[in-house]
Amino acid sequence: MKSKTPSKLPIKSPIKSNGRSFGGTTGSSKPVVSAKSKAVALLARREHSKTELRSKLLQRGYEPSEVEEAIEWTTSHQFQSDERFKLSLFRRRAPTFGDRAIAAELGQHGLGDVKSLSHDDSETQILNSEEDRAFEWIKRRQLSSLDSLFGSDSPVDQAELLVLKSKVYRGLSARGFEFGNIERAWRRILAEFKSNA
Repeated sequence: MKSKTPSKLPIKSPIKSNGRSFGGTTGSSKPVVSAKSKAVALLARREHSKTELRSKLLQRGYEPSEVEEAIEWTTSHQFQSDERFKLSLFRRRAPTFGDRAIAAELGQHGLGDVKSLSHDDSETQILNSEEDRAFEWIKRRQLSSLDSLFGSDSPVDQAELLVLKSKVYRGLSARGFEFGNIERAWRRILAEFKSNA
């Protein structure tokens, strides 16, 4: 049986190294697929910022000029968008993290802060209020504790309430929520549970 590979081209065999496939002659570390293909494959999994995409491609052994060309190509063909990345990151982090934590992560990608998000998206409008997100976090995380405090006919134990309040404040502030928003969310929670008791 005749080989379909022309005899003048060197035979390329894939080499496995740390689970990654590399092509070329034995000992070569140049990736088999082009930087554009790899960039599109990475972007198919989730949104990436330009900075993150550049870093990942360089780590995989692509030449800097090839990486810049791939990033320019993915941006011009709308596969990559820093604005979409910001919205994606906000949607992923907003239920659990405050604006300070999200802004810090956006800063790591060189993309500014939460206020630079486009507010055209209706879902962003809903998730935008940090106070509302803090309120929802308290309800999710402390519902059973709040029910046990306010659910019985006996008066609320102020010492237990103070312990729960400090736990909520520590939890939310560690996640980057502003103190004023935590305070307002805590007051809303207390008002809701007192009215239902």
